Amino acid sequence: MKVAIEKTKFKLTPKTFKLPKLKQRKFVLMGGLALLILIAVTISNAMPLPVNVLTLQPKDFSKGFTEEGEVMAAQEWPIFNSVEGKLQSLKVQNGDSVKKGDVLLEMSTSDLNYQLEGLKAQLQSLEGQRLQNYQSPKTAQIAQQTLLIQLAEKDAQTEELNLTRMKALYDSGSIARVQYEEAERSFEKAKNLLEQQKLGLQLIYEQHQTSQGTELYYSNQKKALQAQIDPLEDKISKAVVVAQQDGIIKDLTLKEGNLIPQGEQIMTVFTNEGYKLESFVLASDALDIKVGSPVQVTQATSTVHKSFEGTVSAVDISAVERISPLGLKENRVKITIQLAKPSPNVVLGSNVDVKFTTVEIPAQLMIPKTALFPYQEGDAVWMIREGKAKIQPVKKGLENDSQVMIEQGLVEGDLILQDPSLKELKEGKRLKEML
Repeated sequence: MKVAIEKTKFKLTPKTFKLPKLKQRKFVLMGGLALLILIAVTISNAMPLPVNVLTLQPKDFSKGFTEEGEVMAAQEWPIFNSVEGKLQSLKVQNGDSVKKGDVLLEMSTSDLNYQLEGLKAQLQSLEGQRLQNYQSPKTAQIAQQTLLIQLAEKDAQTEELNLTRMKALYDSGSIARVQYEEAERSFEKAKNLLEQQKLGLQLIYEQHQTSQGTELYYSNQKKALQAQIDPLEDKISKAVVVAQQDGIIKDLTLKEGNLIPQGEQIMTVFTNEGYKLESFVLASDALDIKVGSPVQVTQATSTVHKSFEGTVSAVDISAVERISPLGLKENRVKITIQLAKPSPNVVLGSNVDVKFTTVEIPAQLMIPKTALFPYQEGDAVWMIREGKAKIQPVKKGLENDSQVMIEQGLVEGDLILQDPSLKELKEGKRLKEML
């Protein structure tokens, strides 16, 4: 009986304690896992966190903006059409080199020539009318009157000699006073006759002169016709367009036979001696741009980005309205930039990026904007202090697209974390600078 009972207990024990042993194993496993996690966390916390750091060193701060610019020849001269009409002869093409004085094109002047000939014919006709109204005195009539004057002069001289002789005789008592007075009257008569003959010649000339009003009429008529002739002759002379400078032809789109209005630009002559840029910037930004300021120019190609230097050579005094790529109306100011020599290899009319520098301050402590984070109603950075992470409040100064000046909170040589959003980052965390 005793043996049986012990057997029964022996058999019941496995059935009774089977479930608790399984639970115990689970608890053991979970406890072990938790212990491993604790150990791992402890080890992880004990190990330094690798971070990218920035050692603060004074650098020059610059601030500016970038606008689009167009490449142009440093020197170029637009050619305008001075005569409305048909293009009769085109002597050049784009890319041709020309010398000063070379003929570039000729405009048709047939209509102008017809008008000019008609006006000149009117001028000749007017002169003929004037000559008809003005008749010169006949030569024979003038000669006859001149002869009469000569005879009268001789008579006057004879009577004057006779009067002198009669006076001497009268003074000596040889003749009576009546004879002397008769000689005086004869001399006066001869003088009067001479004056009459001279007045007769003057009258002949006056009778053949035109009136002052007639001359004024014909003079004004001639001036009116000449005022129409002069501009026609000027236009005809300008119908042959010649190069005013040595250079190369561009912007030519015309063909022979095209009708061209007066004043239209027909081509451009430029010199292949350097380039300039034209860039239009917002009126508010133009206030910070000065003549002589340096600029950085970048041109994108299919393989690389070319960079070269330039200098602001002119800032327009007034803004113009331009349409932005978004279709907005903006007031912009034209900035002219002279590219540095030797001239880079660029394409006329192509677009480049122009970076204008408006502020430059030497030897400033700067950090990337990405290193900052908001902290207690201000800004702060993570830094390494004695090998551990530390939050350092800072006061910002000026900033540009990527950098910000630090006015307070940091000094030269401080180690700043470049990424303030690392998951394991907290104050007191041991840090290790990544190489």
